Amino acid sequence: MLKIKKHLSLQPLIDGFKARFADIDKNDTRRQESVEYSKLDTSLAGLACMFYKSSDMLSFQERMKKKYYKDNLETQFGVSQAPKDNQMRTILGSIDAKAFSPVYKDYLNRLQRSKELSKFKFGNKYLVALDATQYYSSSKISCSCCLTKTDKKGNITNYSHSALQPIICHPDQKQILPMMPEDIKNSDGSKKQDCEINAAKRLLPKLRNSHPKMDFVWLADSIYATDPFISSILEAKEDFIFRIKQGDHKYLYEYIKTSEHQSYRYISDKSTIVHHYYQDVPLNKSSDIKVNVIKAYSITKDKDGKQSSNLIGVWATNIQLDDENIYQVTRAARTRWKIENECFNALKNNGYELTHNWGHVKGESFAIYNLIMLAFYIHQILELTDYLFKKCREISRTFKNLWTDLNYHFKYYLFESWEHMLCFHLERNEYPPPQIV
Repeated sequence: MLKIKKHLSLQPLIDGFKARFADIDKNDTRRQESVEYSKLDTSLAGLACMFYKSSDMLSFQERMKKKYYKDNLETQFGVSQAPKDNQMRTILGSIDAKAFSPVYKDYLNRLQRSKELSKFKFGNKYLVALDATQYYSSSKISCSCCLTKTDKKGNITNYSHSALQPIICHPDQKQILPMMPEDIKNSDGSKKQDCEINAAKRLLPKLRNSHPKMDFVWLADSIYATDPFISSILEAKEDFIFRIKQGDHKYLYEYIKTSEHQSYRYISDKSTIVHHYYQDVPLNKSSDIKVNVIKAYSITKDKDGKQSSNLIGVWATNIQLDDENIYQVTRAARTRWKIENECFNALKNNGYELTHNWGHVKGESFAIYNLIMLAFYIHQILELTDYLFKKCREISRTFKNLWTDLNYHFKYYLFESWEHMLCFHLERNEYPPPQIV
């Protein structure tokens, strides 16, 4: 017997999306007599495409509906009518990006309510990694908000959009939890290029306002380790662990060469991690800010017993360091790589096609970015909490095999629900499915 989770199964998550988008059609400024497809239906249909990593699924659902008078878009996502590709892009382009923010918050609240979010606590705080990624690029097609690259002669060679993405992560958790991103784009009529740091200055206050009871530790690259940005974090009484690169922080690197430090060794079966840590180091020559610095090395032996040492990284933090916490703080610092490996690499290389040119001219690119990210978010939640999904993953061995099979089932068979489809998959693979109650 399988009891469906009240808050974190697919249907409640889709209901949460619908509830947070409830007012979007009330504020629709399109002429009502010409509105055949609602913004909510269009968004849900787009989410379904991204969820199943398929851009051609809508035509299959149309055929299924003619035959059975319903389809899986309706039973799993609550979609009444789905528009064609071009019309979908046009409608998505008319949706204000702010409409997606409550969905991210709703999913995080559901994880908190179900005690799943506590697995991501680092002490009493949450590690939030920040990084930017490009999701649109063209040498020809542009809009007034595009970021631009120019050659030596001043000719524009590329148009693009990027987003600053925050994720909640933890050293012991494979899954990551995306939060509402910030679009990096030029404002209409502005000649000044937007950038990752400016986007972060807009994003952090929004995240604090959305989650006032959560305490954050910010993880980011070397470009964030500046006097103004660190000052803004300290003013908010928050913690940070930023990567430090020698090219960006020459004075700091020279300073620690001759500074006293303490050392701590962590020995595991595979390697020894040596931590050198320094207290009250000036961030730069002209700054009043002092940081604590971690310099970590990995010492390994090959099969012949030859020992080698490799620098893992150098980080600056405001967290007070000692032998009791240095290993865990370093683990937290190293968790930042998850935003690149577990998030961006997955979205670009594992079927989500984040950088595919889904559409741009009508302003739909950031809406599609959010639909991809929310589909990915739902997958992370299901991997974390859904027994049936985890069992199907185990049987299919790889996620690629699993999503290939689920995509096929979705296209060609009608199911009452997501859970019934997963049970069908188990049965097809000669595994007795549980009875759903």
